[in-house]
Amino acid sequence: MASRAGSGRALSALKRAQIIQAGKVVFLDNGFGAASMDVIAASAGVSKMTIYRHFRSKELLFAGVIDALCRKIIDDDLEGMLLLPPKQALETFGRKVVAIIFAKETIELHRIVVAESRRFPRLGRLFYRRGPEACIDMLELYLKRHRNVGRLAQGSPRRLAEEFLDLIRGYPHLRVLLGVDKRPSEREMRQRIERAVRHLLG
Repeated sequence: MASRAGSGRALSALKRAQIIQAGKVVFLDNGFGAASMDVIAASAGVSKMTIYRHFRSKELLFAGVIDALCRKIIDDDLEGMLLLPPKQALETFGRKVVAIIFAKETIELHRIVVAESRRFPRLGRLFYRRGPEACIDMLELYLKRHRNVGRLAQGSPRRLAEEFLDLIRGYPHLRVLLGVDKRPSEREMRQRIERAVRHLLG
């Protein structure tokens, strides 16, 4: 019985992953407003009812897509990061953040949110909560746990976490988002991460 239940959970998780992947492709191709749950269901190879069992609305499916991206930063190595000394932890976290926020699909999803958030205000809130805010929360947790370790800057862990992420993203991210410039070079991003780390290490 336990094995059957475990197989059921694994199948459910697989279907959820298929739905998220299909949703991401359809959102990127069509934008949020024009994305059809029928098309997403067909692309995922599931029924529309199955989608609604996992995600009660199109907004929550979009949030699931953002969650999947954010987990690449947060879930993979959260426990491991909490054990690292500050310099190594901040550099590791910085590299992961850069890899995700400058990824082509993340930029495109960000553009969709900006374009559609006036018609769908909840979309902007979901994107912020599941993406940027989740990263801030993770770094804030690390800074709280290590506030008395090494040379970490003093002050509000929340404010310091936001400053760190601001320094990494900065105007290069805005220029890429607006299509003004291409993704910064690895060297430039490495330098931005180093400056952000120095800011928190004092």
